Formats: sequence, structure tokens, C-alpha cells
Amino acid sequence: MRSEPGRGGERVPPVPSPVPVPRPGEGRVRRVESVVGRDSGGWRRIAQVVVGGGGVRTDGSEIDEARARGVFSGSRRVVVLGCTGGAGQSTTALMLGHTFARYRDDRVVAVDANTGGSTLTSRIELETPETLTSLLSGLDRVSGYLAMRGYTTRTASGLEVISADTDAGAEQRLADRSLFSDHRLGESMRLLDRHYKLAVIDPAAALAARVLPYADQLVLVVPASEEASEAVAMTYEWLDGHGCAELRRRAVMVVNGVSRRSMADVEQAEAVARGRCRAIVRVPWEDDLAPGGAEVVEPGQLRAAGRRAYLALAGVVIAGFAAKAQTVRPSEEELASDPPGTRIGER
Repeated sequence: MRSEPGRGGERVPPVPSPVPVPRPGEGRVRRVESVVGRDSGGWRRIAQVVVGGGGVRTDGSEIDEARARGVFSGSRRVVVLGCTGGAGQSTTALMLGHTFARYRDDRVVAVDANTGGSTLTSRIELETPETLTSLLSGLDRVSGYLAMRGYTTRTASGLEVISADTDAGAEQRLADRSLFSDHRLGESMRLLDRHYKLAVIDPAAALAARVLPYADQLVLVVPASEEASEAVAMTYEWLDGHGCAELRRRAVMVVNGVSRRSMADVEQAEAVARGRCRAIVRVPWEDDLAPGGAEVVEPGQLRAAGRRAYLALAGVVIAGFAAKAQTVRPSEEELASDPPGTRIGER
């Protein structure tokens, strides 16, 4: 395999053969293509393409499940962002949350901080009228888990969801710095850390830059379409320009809705991302997850290839936590200015 140019013109060494044994906590890595290097944290960084469909002798589900169940210290926050409109940001956040909850004994919560008609909240059966806005308004009254539980909906997988507001004023409230103030956002993140091992956050474009400082893992979602490669390039440029280069290097890229007809576009997008993120996961097209599909969807309803892809995604994310990597979060000041035309976090 040829070496590829890295940032600054340096050459990334080709993958050695045989592949070195992973460090404890990382697990054996299944991949189609891989770049092995070292980042500023000094731990082994493996960028891979994990294929959710067929074409391989084994689907690797046992490896993915073992990685998804991996042990790590503390609590972690996963922020999911779409690189362009219609990427599948909310669907990815929901399926990832469901998969975490299904395979782990930990408490897992998904935070729907989005707006519009196709939010994460629209694909679950709500059991409470409470929303993210009411939680932020009542932070001082949440003294324990039972109080916290009053603000969440528990799904069949075990995932808890803090739902989004769906009324006409929801988008305006998201931009309200008095309600969604720096203090309240920080307090809400600490609240999640106290009661949940894993939090998956699905932010609207207005909140995307403000939640990135709290991310332990970034999952970027790009559609399997002809605009994918440009969307990846623009998103990476935005992240690097706003002090998020380290977060971008540790990010997991999801190529969503992969089919045989879209493979040329998928490969172009992966060519842009390869070597610049920790992993690339292909998720195959699912009719139930497409716009106009099933109203309520959990991974168990998907085809085998889709279930394997989301399990692979969960395993890749947890493997990053299990590895002894130093988490470097950008400050909110570095993310304060959102350049015109950016598509990060947009649906």
C-alpha cells in the first residue's frame, strides 16, 4: 500500500505487515483499509473502514460486541454532527444510543438538542412532557437520579432520552443565551456525568459550536451522495480553523446510507477523510431509517447489515475511550465565531 501525504506535507508510513498487536483496551482491529500513526497523545491511532455490509468472510460481530462492552473509567460524552443537510445526524445519534444501551449495563442517555420535524424525539414514544428546556429551567431541583428520571423517556433498549421542544418557538429558545447560558450548559453536562456513563448529544446548528468543548468523542455523519467529499472537506476545515484539530483527529466518520449505486461517492468521501480521523464506518441504506420510514425504529428492526454497522460504530467509539488517550477539548472562545456558510451541525 502506498503512503499518503499527511498534514504539512509529511508522509504517513504505510501499514506494516503483519499488523502490530493492539494495546490493552483497544482490541483487535477489523478493517478494510488502515493508517497507523502516532498523534500528540502518544497512543496508537488506527484509522479504519469498518464495513457493515457483506463481501467479507466474517462480519466480525463478536469483535465489535466485545469492544462495545469495553470498560473505561469515568463518564463520557459523544457529540454527533452532520456534515451537511440530510446526513442522518439524528438517526445516527439515536441508533448509537440504542446500541450502547443494548450491549452495556451502564446508564445511557441521548440528549435531543435539535429542532424541526425529523428530530431524534420524533422516533421514540414519549412517556413524559418534559424537554431539554424544562430540564435547564429546573436544574436546581434535580437532586438525584429519581428526579433526573422524571425528565427522560426510557425506550425498550434501555436508552433514556431527554426530548427536544417541538413547538414553533423551539429554535428561538435554543439561541437564547439566558436560557442556554454557558453556566446552564456546563451544569447540565455535569448533571449528565453524575447519572449516566454515556451521553449521546444531538445538537442543532445553533448549539453545535457551543457543545464541542464538552465532547469526549466526535461522530461526524456524511450522506452517501455526490456532495459527501466536499462536505467532509468543509467540515474538517471548519474544525481545524476553530481549535478542534485534535478532536477531529480522534473523530469517527459515519458514511450513511451506503448502497452499491453510491459506492463511487462513498469512496471519494473516504479518500478525503482517510488518515485525518480515527475511523470511518459505513452504514448501509435502510428503508426504515429514511425520511418517511418507520415512525419508531430500534436496531433490532433493521436488517443484519445495519445492525452490524451500528454495533461496529459503538465498538469503535468505546475502543477510543478504553485506550489511554488524553482528551483535549477546545475552549468555547475558540469556537465562538461561526463563519458564514458553514454546514457543520446542519441537517
